[in-house]
Amino acid sequence: MRGEPPAEHPVMHSDPAFEHARASDILRAIADNATGEAVTVRQMMDAFGERGFGLLMILFSLPNLVPSPGIGEIFGIPLFLIGYQMLLGRPTPWLPYAIKRRSIQRTTLVRIVNAVEPRLRRIEAILKPRLTVLFSNRMDRAVGLFTLLCSISIIIPFPGTNFPVAIATVLIALAVMAEDGVVLIIGATIAAAGLTYTFVVVGGIAWLGVLALAKMVVA
Repeated sequence: MRGEPPAEHPVMHSDPAFEHARASDILRAIADNATGEAVTVRQMMDAFGERGFGLLMILFSLPNLVPSPGIGEIFGIPLFLIGYQMLLGRPTPWLPYAIKRRSIQRTTLVRIVNAVEPRLRRIEAILKPRLTVLFSNRMDRAVGLFTLLCSISIIIPFPGTNFPVAIATVLIALAVMAEDGVVLIIGATIAAAGLTYTFVVVGGIAWLGVLALAKMVVA
């Protein structure tokens, strides 16, 4: 793309063995092969390769399962863009350079991978095609809408608004890639609960703000 700097040094070498690798395997390879003090979003995307929306949903959701300052903004915004593109029915994902140049400290990345990898592997072990009738182009757009809404909840800086929806997004992404309708339903249920919690928290804070403003006006 014109005006975009050349690609950064990848955090892992291109290997045919990773063409069909599980998300947990690629995340471990990224963490183990990362060099320097920070790893950019672009480097992590390059490691995943041209493998569609599902893996990017996982990539941008997993860090929110481990509390770290600034994580919501770094990964929530690209997750929003991914969800929006899925909702529009785009065939392949795209992110602007301003997003891809965002970075995370290598030590933070390693800590996140160490924390989420065992749980992710347990989920991957039970995935299998089930209730495949649920999967269609219309469902892909619905997943995009869920992802977009979940990303907003992740970006909002309130306690507890990011963890449930991050789990839900990971489960939904894994379910779509494996066409596992059971896991899809579980993920959608968690997403709905998490979004409801966010709505209640934000709505409650907004209502308190309105009441406080009203008292100031009256006074």
